[in-house]
Amino acid sequence: MSEFEFRESPSSDTGRIEREGLPPGYRMRADAHYVDALSGSPRPDRAREAARPVPSDDPLPADAQGARDRRLFDQLTEDVAAIESAAAMLAADGSALGRRVGLDLIKAQSARAAWLLRATALQHGETAGFGRRRPLGAVLNDIRDRAAVECRLVGVGLELHAPDEAGGVLVPDASVLVGITGAIMAQLGLVAGTDHAVIRVQASVRHGESVSIEVTQDAAPAGGHDRFFDGAWTSRPGGWLAALGAASARLTAERLGGTATLLPADRRSCTIRWNAPLDRA
Repeated sequence: MSEFEFRESPSSDTGRIEREGLPPGYRMRADAHYVDALSGSPRPDRAREAARPVPSDDPLPADAQGARDRRLFDQLTEDVAAIESAAAMLAADGSALGRRVGLDLIKAQSARAAWLLRATALQHGETAGFGRRRPLGAVLNDIRDRAAVECRLVGVGLELHAPDEAGGVLVPDASVLVGITGAIMAQLGLVAGTDHAVIRVQASVRHGESVSIEVTQDAAPAGGHDRFFDGAWTSRPGGWLAALGAASARLTAERLGGTATLLPADRRSCTIRWNAPLDRA
C-alpha cells in the first residue's frame, strides 16, 4: 500500500458504514440538519430552503447573480450555525463519543464552507491563490482529510489511491483540491442515503506528462449525462451544491488546460475523469 493510500469504508462487523453516533439513516443535506437532531434546538429553515433543488426548467430570476449570492450567504449561515451548535455540544457532553461527534461535525462544516468559498471565487473568475505548487500526493491527502469526515457522517465510504510517484509530481494545490472535492460533492449528491455506497478516488501519472484522477461510485447512475457539468442544473440529486461541485471539477481542469468528462457507465455507476497536463498544471 502506498503511503498516500487511504480507506474509509463500511464496517465489517455491521455491514454498514459507521455514522459516528448519528441517528440511523440520517443525511446531512436532505433531512433536518443533523446538528438539530443531536442538540434538539430547531434552526431557521431559510438556508435549507435555499439549498433545495430548483426545477431545471424554471427560469432564473432577473437578478441571477444576486440570487446565487443570497444562496451562498444562506448556506454559509447554516454552516456557521452548525459549527456553533457542535461547539456547544462539545462543552455540554464530556463523553468520548460526544466529543468525537462534535469534532467531526465542526470539521465537516468548516471544510465544506472553505471549499464553497473557493469554488464560488473560481466561478467568479478569481485565479489568485490557485497557483501554489505542491506534491500531488500531499494535495490528495488534504482532500482525503477534508472530505472523509463528511462522507462518514452521511454514511458513504471514501477510498483514495495514488501511485508512489505522486509524491514527486507538483500541481497547483488549490485548483486540484477544489476540482476533485467538487467531483466528490457531485458524487455525494447521487449516493447520499444509499446503503454501502463507496466513492473511490484513483490518481495516476501518465508518462510524466499528465495527471488523471477518477472519482467513481457504483451505487447510482449520473442521469442528465449531457448536463452533468452544468452548474445551472440544480434539480439534480444533491441540488445546487452538487451542481457547483460538478461545475468546479470541469472549470478547474479547463483552466489548467485539461478536461473533466463523465465516462460511459452502466445504469448503476458513475465515473468522473479529471485530467490536466503537468507542463501547465
